[in-house]
Order: sequence, then structure tokens, then C-alpha cells
Amino acid sequence: MQKQVFIAVWFIGSTIICRAQAPLSLRDAVEKALQSRPSLKAEDERVAEAQGLERQAKLLANPEFQFQNENLRPGQTYTRDVDTLAMISEPLDVLGKRKQRIAVAAEDVNRAQADRNLTRAQIVQRVKLAYWAARGSQEILDVLKSTVDNFQRIVDYNAAQFSQGMIAEQDLLRVRLESERLKIARETAAIDAERDRAELLRQMGQRLSTGVILTEPFVPGGAPSPLSVEGALANRAEIRAARAAVEQARANVRLQEVSARPDMNLLAGYKRTQLPDTTNGVNTAIVTFRITLPFADRNQGNRLAAEAELRRREQLLAEAEAQARADYDAALDEFQLRRSEVDNSLAPLREHAQEISDIANQAYTVGGVDLLRLLDAERARLDAELTWARGIVDYRQSIVRLETAEGLDQ
Repeated sequence: MQKQVFIAVWFIGSTIICRAQAPLSLRDAVEKALQSRPSLKAEDERVAEAQGLERQAKLLANPEFQFQNENLRPGQTYTRDVDTLAMISEPLDVLGKRKQRIAVAAEDVNRAQADRNLTRAQIVQRVKLAYWAARGSQEILDVLKSTVDNFQRIVDYNAAQFSQGMIAEQDLLRVRLESERLKIARETAAIDAERDRAELLRQMGQRLSTGVILTEPFVPGGAPSPLSVEGALANRAEIRAARAAVEQARANVRLQEVSARPDMNLLAGYKRTQLPDTTNGVNTAIVTFRITLPFADRNQGNRLAAEAELRRREQLLAEAEAQARADYDAALDEFQLRRSEVDNSLAPLREHAQEISDIANQAYTVGGVDLLRLLDAERARLDAELTWARGIVDYRQSIVRLETAEGLDQ
């Protein structure tokens, strides 16, 4: 049963490894995500929608034409006996309502653009985190594949020693068992690597069947220069979006205030009418001025609602700033700890484990150490390599979180 399970795992892993793969760098992954993610395209359309509404707010109200007949009765002559009125009515927007509607529409555009930038920043962060997770899984797979290949030499050496009667069969079985364990670990790592690649492609908005090989160098890399807290707050997409929402709410408060002002309308035209004891009609000019009287309805409800919304947005801005400060402090602390771990612990551990493995291999070939010590040294080297790989992933992801907390690449 165990043999069948191993064969199945090996077959799946081999199928995954043999799939055609295309190179993919971190920059390419981010660019493809920004080009293909439907959520970002939806935000682009939202910006276009707000811009259309802003354009509409700038348009002047259309005049209204009115044509009217009076005294229509049977037996009359239309051109002589019927009164005719022709009038044009134009709303007068001279109390600041149109100007404030334009201001609100402009803030709506700013809000939509800020939300679009926030969505972009979130996509970039998720793609980068997924990329380094997948890159770490790929590195772990490469380490295990190399370990299996290198350990095969130990298996071949012990098989030759056993055929010459120089070691016991138990030692050969132990070496072969260790080799099988490494192969299973390799195939499991292949499955993990494919799963992480699929998650990366999902974050990029690409087809999950697309095979890729990640080409970003798997090294600690350069460390970013931390910004000040205030500089980070100024760059954060979340803060910009929250501030845009506050300005939008404030503009709406002003709009509701001016909406309480009277509406005015100017009407001008002429009237053709038949005067008594005459045979011809006469033309009369008509001018009308209308104004609403805001006695009962002074837009009180909308003004109260707009003021409450402004206060709500200000509280949300304060919450976003507090959260951004906490995120920045946590990201900076994590980055510093991860960098110290890589420099002071993981790199020396990896070097020492490799040195011990080399010494053990050389000593074993001349009979200086027994098989168990060799296997322990190989396991220690492999554990150090895997720990180093996972540490590099954590370090790289801490850089991504710090850059996000600082508002970089947004």
C-alpha cells in the first residue's frame, strides 16, 4: 500500500515538473496583474463614471419653450379670434448651487481615483506576497531535488560497499530508506510549489493552467530605507482614500447648505390677442420672474444627514490613520527582526551545516565516521537549507509589508 501511495505521489509530482513553464519575474507578475485584474478595470470604469457625472454637473440647464392657445371655440377664426402665447423659461442659477454641484462632482472624481489607487495597491501587495511564497516553494523544491541527486551517490557507494561485503545489509537498507524519504519529500514539495504557483496566478488574474518558473533571484536583496511615520501616512492609499471621502462629504455639506436657497426662474415671451371692437390682433410682451419661498422646507433633513456623514467620514479617517500607524510600526519591527535573523542566524547556520556535511562525507569515505553520523549531518544540512529558504521568504515578505505600510509603489 505504501509503495502504491509513493508511486502515485511520484507520478503527480513528475507531471507537474514536466509541464512547460515560462519565466516570470516579480515586475512581470505585478504588471500582468495590473493589466488583467477585472477588479482594477472595474475601478477604472468607476472613475470614468464619476468623470461623466462631473461633466454633466458643469452643463447649464436647458431653457423651456411654451406655446399656448386661449379662447378656442367653434366658429372662430384662428388668426383673428384665438389668443396665442409663446414663452421661453430659463432657470436662474445665480446663488451658487451650480458651482457647488460642480465641486461635489469633482470630489466624487477624486474619491473614485483614490479608491482605484487603493485597489491597485492591494493587488500589488497580494501579488508580491504570493510571488515570494511561490518563489520560496520553488527554491525548497530545487534544494530537495539537488539533495536527492547528491544522496544517490551515497546510496550507490553503500551498494558497492555491500556487494563487496564491507558493510552490513542493515546499513544499506538504512541508506535506501533515507533516500526514499527524501524522494517523497521532494514530490510533496513539488505539489506545494504548484499550489503556490496557482495562487500566484490567481492573484495575477491569469489562467491557473499556465505554467511558470519564477526567475527573481532568491537572495536577501537590498533593504529599503524606512520613511518617517508622517511620510508613510502621506503615501498610504488607504489614507488618501479616507481623506478623499472626507472632502467629498464636506463638499456635500456645502451643497446641502446652498440647496436651501431659493430657486429662481425667468420667463419671457409674447402674447397675440384680439382686442374688443378691432379687426386685427395685437402683440403684447410678457415677462415673469418666479422665486421659491423656503419657509417650511429649508433642506433641514438633508443638511443634518450630510453633516452626520461628514462626522462619520472624519472618524473613519482617524481610524485609518491610527491603523496605518500601527501597521507601519509592526511592519518596521518585523522587517528589522527578519533582517537580523537572516544576517545573524540563518546565513551562519547554513554555512556551518554545509561545512559539517562536507566533513562528514569526506570522513565517511575513509571510514572516519559511521553511517548514522553521516545521515545526521545530511539531515542537519537539509534542515538548515530549508530553514534558510523559509527565512528568506519571510524576510522578502516583510519588505513587501513595509513597502505597503510606507505607501510605496502605490
